[in-house]
Amino acid sequence: MRRSAIALASVALFVSALGLPARAAPGSLDTFFSGDGRQTAFPNGATGYAVAIDKQGRIVVAGYTLTAKTDFALARFLPNGNPDPDFGGGDGRVTTNLGGTDYAFDVAMQSDGKIVVAGERDKASGSQFAVVRYGIHGVVDKTFSKDGMSFVGFGKKYQGANAVVIGAAGNILLGGFTSNGTLSRWAMARFTPGGALDTTFGNDGKVSIDTSPTDEQIEDLTLVQNGKIVAAGYEEASLTPRFSIARFQSGGKLDKAFGHDGVNTVDLTNGGDIGYGLTKQSDGKLILVGYADNGGRGDWGIVRFGPKGLLDKSFGNKGKVITHVSDAYEYAYGVAVQTNGKIVVVGRAVRTSAAFGVFRYTVKGKLDGTFGHGGKVFTDFFADADTARGIALQDNGKIVVAGDAAKGATSRMAVARYLKS
Repeated sequence: MRRSAIALASVALFVSALGLPARAAPGSLDTFFSGDGRQTAFPNGATGYAVAIDKQGRIVVAGYTLTAKTDFALARFLPNGNPDPDFGGGDGRVTTNLGGTDYAFDVAMQSDGKIVVAGERDKASGSQFAVVRYGIHGVVDKTFSKDGMSFVGFGKKYQGANAVVIGAAGNILLGGFTSNGTLSRWAMARFTPGGALDTTFGNDGKVSIDTSPTDEQIEDLTLVQNGKIVAAGYEEASLTPRFSIARFQSGGKLDKAFGHDGVNTVDLTNGGDIGYGLTKQSDGKLILVGYADNGGRGDWGIVRFGPKGLLDKSFGNKGKVITHVSDAYEYAYGVAVQTNGKIVVVGRAVRTSAAFGVFRYTVKGKLDGTFGHGGKVFTDFFADADTARGIALQDNGKIVVAGDAAKGATSRMAVARYLKS
């Protein structure tokens, strides 16, 4: 053994004797977060769909309750993973009844710390876009639309919002769908900071378009240069869904300079493909992740587009990546890009049971072998069915992932934090 190796071994033994932790590998659970890197909320039943981090490093997870009454549900955690006693009723949790069966699917933070949550309110007469704004302590903010809530329909019976983003001027943009019960269309609505529909956007604050003859839906949104809007999700071709992405001018008109007359549709497999999570890179490229039906099983699908909406053929196989884990149905739901350009994708991945899947890819679309095991991390909470849906990166690069974790017949809102390096 070389002298340097002997010295290193001695140091390792000394560190071990002191009980000091060895340097954790990228993708390891962050044990400074709740002791083991994992935390849950709503033990009587809830699911998490999205996560955001405020300027104090507090983590907000949004979803809905899974009890006799389905309401908007929020949980906030301190940077150390403990429930935040200054949020809600002292237990870090908030539920909000919007007057129907209520589903929250996305969350965004305003610059002043207020929390905006989007989803849908379902009643016997139909469903509507729903948006609620909360103050920093989790109380519904009644300076927003007089009672803290706004609802929007598009002249059809059914509509729902899956995504929310906040513009530079503080306006609030929602994206989702509108449907007559047979066919659905892409739909967006924009609100002023006070909660009124923004009449400078589309037709009195609303935009809906057909991107296919049958069904389509916006699943995620992002804002790009000059306030332009990129929406993504799926549209159907011959009744089979395909990844779809479109760009709109800041006023809501389709931007014909993007993709093919404003829209680009991508076929990943011979089966149905649905895009769920969208993000932008610092160079303007766009990444859409989701589900790819590959020969009767569900694989993770990832597509990267150039800033103008065309496939980036330097990524994966001519712009596309498909990751197979098992023969079960699996989904990629969320995506974020680290400062080094590496791409973290989260979703449902199955080993013996469904787990949080957290996979990292290089800038070229290959699994990053320095992360987890061969680029993949699987996290179980109660050795039952778990699904990751939302991802956010802290300022220090740590990876925060939210979703739900089942314990027996009850799913709880769940969050985990991972080390970047």
